[in-house]
Amino acid sequence: MKVYEGEETDRYGSYPIWISGKDANPQKIQDELFRRYGGDGYKFAIVFDCSGDEWEEPDKKTPVYFLDEIFEEMINYIGIEKARELLDKYAGS
Repeated sequence: MKVYEGEETDRYGSYPIWISGKDANPQKIQDELFRRYGGDGYKFAIVFDCSGDEWEEPDKKTPVYFLDEIFEEMINYIGIEKARELLDKYAGS
């Protein structure tokens, strides 16, 4: 498994942690993230983007994000109205 940090942006301009390798499974990814960032209170999200055309070759690298870095992508995915609805719902919590 290879881990790349700060070398390449995604389509939103973020710098995710890129993971590649056939041996990159969820447990190994978690172990590596914990080794690097454990105890700092971070949460992560892995985005598996299957929205491309069925004939496109999938990317060989998987982006891993600090959870707070994918807010814009989540809003684009769920839509502004749903995002507003959720913000209104949890604003009073």
